[in-house]
Amino acid sequence: LGVQLQKIVLKVSVMCTKCKICIMTIISKFDGIVSIAMDVEKSTVTIVGAVDAVGVVKALRKAKKPAEIVSVGDPDKKKEEDKKKPEDCKLPPCCNACRTAVVWLDEPSACTIS
Repeated sequence: LGVQLQKIVLKVSVMCTKCKICIMTIISKFDGIVSIAMDVEKSTVTIVGAVDAVGVVKALRKAKKPAEIVSVGDPDKKKEEDKKKPEDCKLPPCCNACRTAVVWLDEPSACTIS
């Protein structure tokens, strides 16, 4: 009934330190994980362990963190998918804190300091 030790690579939207901490916290709650590595530049998380990849993605999506499975395989074998992987798939920002907003006020200030 156990899941074999496997290497799971997920594409996630990491926009800030808060997002990174949230994603790592959600993933680390799963039993059977040996290691977690995050590459912020590539927006990927690599998980090695006996864990269900679909369950991890569902937990991340439930927490409003867009995620998708890039690969699931044997942790001992080197994959050549880094060369083949298209980078044209961009995930949306994951939280309002990551977005910048500019607010313009055209009203004169009611403050009168003389």
